[in-house]
Amino acid sequence: MRYAIENEQLKVEVESLGAELKSMLDKQTKVDYMWCADPAYYRRTSPNLFPIVGSLKDGKYTYNGKEYAMSQHGFARDYEWKAVKKSDTEISFFLASTEETLEKYPFAFELELRYVLAGRDLTVTWFVKNPSDQKMYFSCGGHPCFTCPIHGEADKSGYGYNFHIDGDVTYTALDLPTGTMLPEEHTLHLENGKAAFTSEFFDKGAYIVAGDQTKKVSLYDPSGEDYLTVSFDAPLFGLWSAEGKNAPYAAIEPWYGRCDRVDFDGTLENREWGNELEAGKTFEGSYTISVK
Repeated sequence: MRYAIENEQLKVEVESLGAELKSMLDKQTKVDYMWCADPAYYRRTSPNLFPIVGSLKDGKYTYNGKEYAMSQHGFARDYEWKAVKKSDTEISFFLASTEETLEKYPFAFELELRYVLAGRDLTVTWFVKNPSDQKMYFSCGGHPCFTCPIHGEADKSGYGYNFHIDGDVTYTALDLPTGTMLPEEHTLHLENGKAAFTSEFFDKGAYIVAGDQTKKVSLYDPSGEDYLTVSFDAPLFGLWSAEGKNAPYAAIEPWYGRCDRVDFDGTLENREWGNELEAGKTFEGSYTISVK
């Protein structure tokens, strides 16, 4: 089921399947800033990632000596969430562990995902609660994909990312066949904080940017002006679009977690950038999408 919140400027739609943000429409210009989920390129718009981000090495992990299998980005994006609170400009969705999820992920959990619209800003907040009496290990994150180009151009020429920093960005790339992370670090050279899209920009898959290098990334158009900005408190983020297709979208993905390295041989609790949550505690993280 699809739900809407709105104010005088924007109308936002969220699908109960995956609690997925599907539309962020400017009511005056009729421009939708969210990717339309065309399956020719990518069938999702803004999936929510839990209890892992990215891929596990060999598609599995171990915990307390037992092996579990899980597909890329976890299972929360594929479950129906319940709408539990709604006003004109705010809506929250809820998902909790079940016997089925415990077969894939041996922890009880309660998730709330809250969308709040204020002016031309949409804030998305994660609340991850551990209702059990044992420590919980998890990752979570956002995967919002945005319309790019936004003005109807044939391709993304003239568009790019603005990192709002001085200097360059260090990143790692993916081993595309497995979805795990390669060990080498690379430098993305910026000009006045910006990186222009080229035809090969996304051919290596996602850019994984770790270590709090910036807390704000924008998309800019051929005029050089930012038209959309994602601000976040997450310690790392991903940048992605479908490789080799010149796909008409670009993602900015705040992450509280990351895929395994290609040579990872540890357990769930040893995954890099993972989170630990003590019994009875709640984790909170958020990001904000701001549009011009």
